[in-house]
Amino acid sequence: MSASTVDNREVVSRVSRVLPRPTTVRSGCKLAVVISALDEAETIGAVIAEVPRRIPQVDEVEVIVVDDGSSDATSIMALAAGADQVERHRSNRGLAAAFRNGMNAALAAGADVVVHLDADGQHDPRLIPSLIAPIVRGEADVVLGVRPLAETMSASEIRRHGNRIGSWILRKTLSMPISDATSGYRAFSREALMRLTVISDCTYTLETLIRAARLHLSVREVTVPALSRTNGESRMTRSVVRYISAAGGQAFRTLLHTKPLSVFGRAALAMLMVSFGSTLWFLVGYQSGGMHLPSLLAALLAFVLSMGLFMCGLIADGVNTNQRLLEEVLFHLRRVEHDVPPAARRQVEALAELGEVSAGHGSSPW
Repeated sequence: MSASTVDNREVVSRVSRVLPRPTTVRSGCKLAVVISALDEAETIGAVIAEVPRRIPQVDEVEVIVVDDGSSDATSIMALAAGADQVERHRSNRGLAAAFRNGMNAALAAGADVVVHLDADGQHDPRLIPSLIAPIVRGEADVVLGVRPLAETMSASEIRRHGNRIGSWILRKTLSMPISDATSGYRAFSREALMRLTVISDCTYTLETLIRAARLHLSVREVTVPALSRTNGESRMTRSVVRYISAAGGQAFRTLLHTKPLSVFGRAALAMLMVSFGSTLWFLVGYQSGGMHLPSLLAALLAFVLSMGLFMCGLIADGVNTNQRLLEEVLFHLRRVEHDVPPAARRQVEALAELGEVSAGHGSSPW
């Protein structure tokens, strides 16, 4: 066995010791608080000031602000208030993009638990210890800070009752205990964040819940008070009709991608029942002496639609299988990218270079 082979095996052995292992939330973890902001220079300072920097079982708290293309001094005020990191978009890219950027920054910073809240003052940062407690105890992967929607809030009655109806539909569809599906005040474990992939351009709230249900992640709720905005108005729900159409459409597409065979299968079954009923109608009419050709045509059309929907379900289910495989690959890539500390990553690169030198020049460095 040559000396270069021995050196390369030693390199591989040393590299394997610094590659990521499966991680769990531990006592004395790191918390990252991600705050999404758009033109919130008047409120961002107060929100950051209320973030508790000392929390039981948390060694370090880091505040990350995502400035989604603000036209005011949001970034400057955030740094002045004590933000540890500011991620700034040159133009407004939307809440979903700000969420993705903030979560990636938190993972890169080595956070074990990540909390997301808005910069408008409606989410009380002082409740962060209660929000992350189920994750720190190992009881949950995702925790929602839910508002008491049954009580009178500053929001309009239409928004409040619309949220309750939407949460009820999602709760029944996903078989998940959800009372406030649109709340943006949330906590995630590191493992959950690396598994959740947000592709929406509108909002992340519904999509993350649907994907969490598909991945069988443990979701818990913590009741938080509904605070009034101290400045401006909500941009997400400025137009209720537009928000419902956009969020509802995105939720339906995500659900369709998550359970395509179930959705298409139920539609195919409904068309099959229509076909069966139309066929009975035709037979009854035929025995009584009438032709009832429209009922026969309806039966044939419904049967063809049923078969078409079922075939679409099979095709979509195959596409969904490929998506699951891609998400699993993305999860492992994120672990390699974010779970190796910078110092260890530099060591891996140095060891890799050493391996190339050994392979190219044999046992002698000369």
